[in-house]
Amino acid sequence: MQANPILGVAIHSVGAFSASSCYTPQKKTKLWAWEVYWISQATFAWLVLPITVALLTIPDYFAVLRDCPPSAMRNSFLLGMLYGFGGMAFGLGIRYIGFSLMYTIAIGLSAALGTLLPLIWDPTDGFVWVIVEKFSSLPGQVILSGIVMSLLGIAICGWAGVLREKMSGEDVSRYSFRLGVPLAIFAGVLSAVFAFALLAGKPLEVAAVEAGASDQLKMNAIYPFSHGGAWVTNFLLCVILIARNRTGGQFLRLPKDSSASLKFYYLMALLSGAFWYFQFFFYGMGNARMGEKYDFTSWALHMAMLILFSNFYGYLFSEWEGTTTKPKRVLHAGMAVIVLATLVITLGNYYAPK
Repeated sequence: MQANPILGVAIHSVGAFSASSCYTPQKKTKLWAWEVYWISQATFAWLVLPITVALLTIPDYFAVLRDCPPSAMRNSFLLGMLYGFGGMAFGLGIRYIGFSLMYTIAIGLSAALGTLLPLIWDPTDGFVWVIVEKFSSLPGQVILSGIVMSLLGIAICGWAGVLREKMSGEDVSRYSFRLGVPLAIFAGVLSAVFAFALLAGKPLEVAAVEAGASDQLKMNAIYPFSHGGAWVTNFLLCVILIARNRTGGQFLRLPKDSSASLKFYYLMALLSGAFWYFQFFFYGMGNARMGEKYDFTSWALHMAMLILFSNFYGYLFSEWEGTTTKPKRVLHAGMAVIVLATLVITLGNYYAPK
């Protein structure tokens, strides 16, 4: 397939927008305990949809699995399980340091590690040390500057969020940085592991293409394993919480004084799961268009645009109303830096050797 970085970035933006949308249906399921909602949407996002879409888009998928080395499936699954622990740490850490700072640390680390570390170590080939080679040419140096800019933009957006929380008069005593910051670092490192889960599944891509799958859809062959590992981790956690909190009955009925429909709640869980899953459906399509030499930039682009669209939703849901001018100006500056970084990375990819 011919590289087309401009089209690739456009497709990545659709995936990032989908990722930013995945928590919005949760606002309509307030009668469900968190663990009931979480495992419901996670089952759609990480189990049902990855398997269904793989069967629909990969010709003779079971034959692909037979032709693929078992180690690729195993490693992708196990790395996906590690990513699942990162997601848990992310949700827990928000309690201790707030949404904005959590996003800044975790997504910033995930963007940096998930983009750069695969240039040093590959889960299939071991140490590859191609990082110097990738950034030695002029297009590579342009891309590196764009990656640094994207991390700066993420940090500025996080600073804006911290300013907003300080100026909103919230009781900062409820925060515990001693607990929250280590959780944020843990979440960021393990979230970056998902990039390695996708790398570990590369042999599945190769087998899928040999079976007749499209280059744009070949990554769908990996998702039942990378996502399935994340589902197992979260399923075990939710089972423990459901047993401890005795909330299992909510799967069959809502509180008696509620006029809401249980079917509507499951529909919201399906919608949330679909938003989460389709971020990576479009991620795979965008990655295929970035060009083989610098396709590793997909992770940085995805993380940066995720922050960009998340802040867009913040405005849409009036989360910045009542704040002073300074946090808004800082946020606008951070979003502008992310947009500029995206353009710089796209430019580097566009002029990369074909």
